[in-house]
Amino acid sequence: MDKKSLTFMAVLTAFLSSIIVFICADISNGNFDNLADWFGALGSIGAILAVIYQVHKQREEFLEANKVEGTVYCEVELMKKVSYGIEVYSGERELVIYLINTGRRVEGFRFLGFASQKVLNSLINDNTGYDKLKHFGLPALFDGDYGNFESLQPSESSKKYRAEMELILSAFKKDKIIYPVYVNTHGEFYYTKIVITE
Repeated sequence: MDKKSLTFMAVLTAFLSSIIVFICADISNGNFDNLADWFGALGSIGAILAVIYQVHKQREEFLEANKVEGTVYCEVELMKKVSYGIEVYSGERELVIYLINTGRRVEGFRFLGFASQKVLNSLINDNTGYDKLKHFGLPALFDGDYGNFESLQPSESSKKYRAEMELILSAFKKDKIIYPVYVNTHGEFYYTKIVITE
């Protein structure tokens, strides 16, 4: 149970306990005239609480059904090229970045690029990180689709972006930790942490 639910239950329990005490006090004094009023009041309160609970439940179900969520994945693979129909691996490594829509509805996601901790903090806290895209996106690493929104169904994977590890290491040689970052159409950020080792 969350904090709101616990608070609501505590207030409700205290209120109902007070009513029960008043009913018991009336009965112990031999005053049965007010019992019908007390039970009528309890019935009204119960009906109101049932409506509040139903609205709360429907809101939770709506939010769950329309949840927007994305998970960013990184993989390191050996670089390969196709020569005369044969896959040839060069021995060099590349970083593969993609996002899976783990939410409950169709949503648009856009890969922004790689960020240092400082740039990521500025993006999340005040959006000024958008001004630093020239140090952030490294668009030269990617193809013409870079920077476009992709509309993804629930559980659908985005396009995979690939970058040579050597280029990443040289671009972020001062930073030991970088974050590939996506943004959705509502301006919410999704990222994962990559620790750079030589």
